[in-house]
This record gives sequence, C-alpha cells and structure tokens, in this order.
Amino acid sequence: MNIKNVKLKPGYILKELGGEFCIFDEKDSQSGSLDGLPSVNETCIFLWNNLERGAALSDLVKLLEVKNGIDEEEAWLELEEFLAKLINGNVVEVER
Repeated sequence: MNIKNVKLKPGYILKELGGEFCIFDEKDSQSGSLDGLPSVNETCIFLWNNLERGAALSDLVKLLEVKNGIDEEEAWLELEEFLAKLINGNVVEVER
C-alpha cells in the first residue's frame, strides 16, 4: 500500500453493540453497522483509538510491534489489513 497518511472521516464512531464492537455512521438512525465492516477485533479497536488521537502510520506500526510482540513486517501487514477495511467502507481520508 502506498499510503502516506490516513485520517478518520468525521461522523464515524466505534461502539459496542451486543458485546461486539462495530463501526457506525453517527447519522444512521437505524444504528446499523456499516456494510462491509463487520465487527472488529481487539487489534482493530486499538488501531481505531490511536487513529482518533491522530497517530501517524509509522506510529501505529511501532505501537502494534510493542502491543502484540511482533516484528515490523507483521505489524505493517496487520495495519494494512485494517486500513483496507476502512478504505473499503469509505471511513477514512487517504493521502497517497
């Protein structure tokens, strides 16, 4: 992935529903999770929270390395998988 920066679009939130965390559009009156974005796991929650705080991609990789005890290559793979979901769901602004 040739991405320089990613920023969450306004109006999207991560919230718990029935014991699972999902990404929602705040304007959705039906309170349904976004199509193509099923419930997210603990790593996705961790990455989402750090993106909300404005973390850069390189910071996210370092945070994943420490949190999960993995090397940089594996951290990038996990991050890219998460970003692909967000990009597919049109939840982020991407700078290439």
